[in-house]
Amino acid sequence: MRITVRTPLGPRRPDRRTADVELAERLARRRRRFDAAPTEAGFGFPVLAALVPVATSRGGEVAYPGDPMSLYAALTLTIQRSVERLHAGLPAEPSLDDVYPCWGDYPDDDYRRAADGPRPGLIADNPTTDGHVFDPRIWDDLAKEQFVAELRALQPKAVLLSSVSAGHRYALEMAELAKTHSPDCVVVIGGRHADETVRYAPGDHSLDLSWSSTVEVIRDGRSPRVVDFVVAGDGAPGLDLLMQALALVQEPGFGPNRVADVAEALELVAATKEDLTGSFTVVSLAEDEILVHPVRGRRLSSAELPSPYRPFAIRARFGIFTAAGSSALGSRTAHMLTLDACPFKCTFCSESIQISQRPTRFAVTETEHVADRLMQMIDWGAEAAFFDDPVFWGGNWKAISAFCTDFQARRAQRPGDAPFEWGAQLTVDVVLNRAKADEVAAGLDLMREAGCSYIYIGIESMAQRVMAHVGKNLTRRNPEAWVSKVREALGTIKSHGIRVGSSVLFGLDGENRETIEETIEEIGRLIDDGLLIMASPNILTYHPGTAITAQHGQNRLDYHSRKDNRPPFTYFEEAYPEVVSRLLTEDDIWYIHQAADKRWGNIRNSDTESLSEALS
Repeated sequence: MRITVRTPLGPRRPDRRTADVELAERLARRRRRFDAAPTEAGFGFPVLAALVPVATSRGGEVAYPGDPMSLYAALTLTIQRSVERLHAGLPAEPSLDDVYPCWGDYPDDDYRRAADGPRPGLIADNPTTDGHVFDPRIWDDLAKEQFVAELRALQPKAVLLSSVSAGHRYALEMAELAKTHSPDCVVVIGGRHADETVRYAPGDHSLDLSWSSTVEVIRDGRSPRVVDFVVAGDGAPGLDLLMQALALVQEPGFGPNRVADVAEALELVAATKEDLTGSFTVVSLAEDEILVHPVRGRRLSSAELPSPYRPFAIRARFGIFTAAGSSALGSRTAHMLTLDACPFKCTFCSESIQISQRPTRFAVTETEHVADRLMQMIDWGAEAAFFDDPVFWGGNWKAISAFCTDFQARRAQRPGDAPFEWGAQLTVDVVLNRAKADEVAAGLDLMREAGCSYIYIGIESMAQRVMAHVGKNLTRRNPEAWVSKVREALGTIKSHGIRVGSSVLFGLDGENRETIEETIEEIGRLIDDGLLIMASPNILTYHPGTAITAQHGQNRLDYHSRKDNRPPFTYFEEAYPEVVSRLLTEDDIWYIHQAADKRWGNIRNSDTESLSEALS
């Protein structure tokens, strides 16, 4: 199949007046067709969203749920448009929103307070927006049966799959099931795997597709053509635009649609937008060619987007937070983001600003908005929150301090509220910013006073020869020994009354059995000295687009073949035999699992089951 990269879509297109006329005519014709042939569903068509799981069994492995907040965030605008249409009714004049995806209505307060754990029942029986997400966490025979039951009951017109790279193989299987049991549906894949593998370069108007991308896997026959669209970049405006295009081509009865017709409608709708927003790429896998639609609209601030939890109940439990005391599994925890890409450039990280195509973020001047949003989470039942930013507020201590002050002020206005705590991620170098030592100290005090009880730091390795290759140690002029810096950073945080957890990564450049042993022992000493309350061992997993993936010559990553994983890989997040560090043998991985268990004791992953609930 040939690939055609279309002209980038953006504001002030020269053909907009012609497009406006054409769209108005099509909307009028569509209104007449639906008026003439009313159906039980009216003008709304059913949809189903799914978080693609990573794990393949219900015991003996670390449960890694993927990235649910990516899915929640991507759905916000299309759900908001749908709910507004639901309440407003049919517009007097033909409108883009005449025909719309039926997401149901926002959950009320009683529903939010009662929600806990997995969603019960079938999507077809749940009238809320929260009920329209299939979230199995494990991809096994039972999950397949449940997914098929959802498809048969709902008969969705669109199936929207969000997947990290490690779950892509199961995304393809879910797409095939969707095409089998709801044959008129359009299947869309987005999420971090799409972001990592579909990259449009506006400079030379070219498209770079990783070998493991959904598009290439289908193009060269490694998978049947079971996916119709891939969305990479700003998910919320991208998906909203695509769903409007899908709605534009609908006929009464909501039968099958040609991908090429939806692709043509997407360009027409985009051309008529007065304020085209977001930076994203939509790839249409049409019947005889692949069409690439780059969209470069106005950059969005996160403050312009609805809260990811507006349509969804807060169901997570994080065992590290216990102040609320409402459950043995930990406090009900909301997840927050102040930015989507890490400002640093570690060679192994897929969240680096060099890799991520998600420019949406909160500005450092929007701390009051974030504080307000967090208070809203409390109203919706959150007892704790974790900021999933790779680095909290990008490591900007002025923004961190301003947020803490804003949040404290709002909490003080409601003295009767229940206990609330939160956590965030920082880096060793952000904590040890020598030039801003006083500002850092004041910021850590403000974090504690505002309820921060936990900071998570990526230590990666405690072997100097390994860390020399990572690009993590930012202070190049007067480099310090990494082990002493880690110890000092953890001690600094602890001295301000905040607990610390860490991730440890094995398989980086320079790794061997000696450095593995060194790291395990040095982490053990930090635990012995009370500087760590949790340590999570991880195996380097190659992600498309990262520097270390290219350096190790791993440009053909198998993220498409169906595999049920096995020990020792199942003891680590995302680890599969074909995509882990080539510097580690299977015997090394067994050794890491067993030695970390022995030396770190129950501090390894702390309460694993509770931690795995954190991303529910």
